[in-house]
Amino acid sequence: MGEPQFDRKEFIYRVGTFFLLVGIGMLAFFLLSEAAGEPKLNYFCVSTVLLVIAFIFRAQYKRAVKSSGRFSILQKLKPKPKEDKGKK
Repeated sequence: MGEPQFDRKEFIYRVGTFFLLVGIGMLAFFLLSEAAGEPKLNYFCVSTVLLVIAFIFRAQYKRAVKSSGRFSILQKLKPKPKEDKGKK
């Protein structure tokens, strides 16, 4: 049995997901502090920075998504574009 391969990009994607969740939590704390009448701007600033970092990390890794085949009948009915071989 082989050991699973370490993929650096997937690890960065997961770290980005963690930052995304923490950033959303910090934004929720900011909104709760705003509702309480004592807004904490630190929560908003930290959440904004974490969300930006999260989106940057998550944008670096694109997962290969397999087609589910749900609309395969429609793909077969769709006309294919004709290539103009004579025009160059």
